[in-house]
Amino acid sequence: MRMPLCGTARWPTGSRMRRGDIHLVDLEPARGSEANKVRPAVIVSNNAANRSAEVSGRGVVAVVPLTSNTSRILSFQVLLAAEESHLPQNSKAQCEQIRAVSPERILKRIGEVPRQRMAEIDRALRRHLAL
Repeated sequence: MRMPLCGTARWPTGSRMRRGDIHLVDLEPARGSEANKVRPAVIVSNNAANRSAEVSGRGVVAVVPLTSNTSRILSFQVLLAAEESHLPQNSKAQCEQIRAVSPERILKRIGEVPRQRMAEIDRALRRHLAL
């Protein structure tokens, strides 16, 4: 069953997209090696921008897609243990896949990244983006 889209009247009252939240995100259509399909992603944009995008239904939200393929973790990826992030299985944040998406692509909230792991994601993003 598809969940209500953020930015629509059907989105649950009082819900907020917050930095560090894990939501299902519709990443289709994708091209080439881009992460695709509906998959978990971590919101990495700041809360003021997230709130503005959610309330207005305009603007974009920056997300980092997750994958359950954890056989190899690169320096710009972060392992998220299932028990600490409320995911069904261990996953990795693919910081090299960061992208801006419409609030309409943000679906159900399914977890949260612990503060320590969020700091690791921040470092991985800086490494990948050479900041």
